[in-house]
This record gives sequence, C-alpha cells and structure tokens, in this order.
Amino acid sequence: MKVHSRPDGGRYETVQTLPFGKEVALPEPVGIALDTESLKNWVR
Repeated sequence: MKVHSRPDGGRYETVQTLPFGKEVALPEPVGIALDTESLKNWVR
C-alpha cells in the first residue's frame, strides 16, 4: 500500500510504501494511525 503526503504543486513530496497489516500514521491534517490489518482481506 502507498500513502502519499505533502502535496506541492500537483505532486506529492512524500510517498511511503508499506505492506498491508501494518499500522500507517497518516500525517496532518488527518493526524491518525490507521490499522490496515483488516484490509488484508481485500487484496490479492
């Protein structure tokens, strides 16, 4: 899974790649941690 953040001029400055099942810290302005364990059931 990829998390894109820090948009600047139509591009994202940061792209983080993580496996499903890991906790993903979503940056501000969202500012939460997302548990992706249940998403493993939806990917092949």
